[in-house]
Amino acid sequence: MDRQWKLICKLKDVPLGGGVRLVPRGLAWQELPGVALFRTGEASVHAVLDCDSARRYSVKVEGVKVYLDLEELSAPASLAEAALAGQSGVATSLVAYCY
Repeated sequence: MDRQWKLICKLKDVPLGGGVRLVPRGLAWQELPGVALFRTGEASVHAVLDCDSARRYSVKVEGVKVYLDLEELSAPASLAEAALAGQSGVATSLVAYCY
């Protein structure tokens, strides 16, 4: 399956040697954790969810441009995010009153 890559920034915009560039996710009203980009070498960039360093995102560096996988970037990072986006089966209760 072909990936769709989203241009995020230029390589020089990701600090080398301990700095991080934060990429926002979702819509402004959602207040979702962003994706943290960091460089470990001249052309080596890694991406992880800002609040949970265990979740990693695919990164592609082409020349001086940094890309993230659009599908991964758009996917909910938790069940709470899925529910917020309406992608999770959230159960509601229905109470019927008979008179």
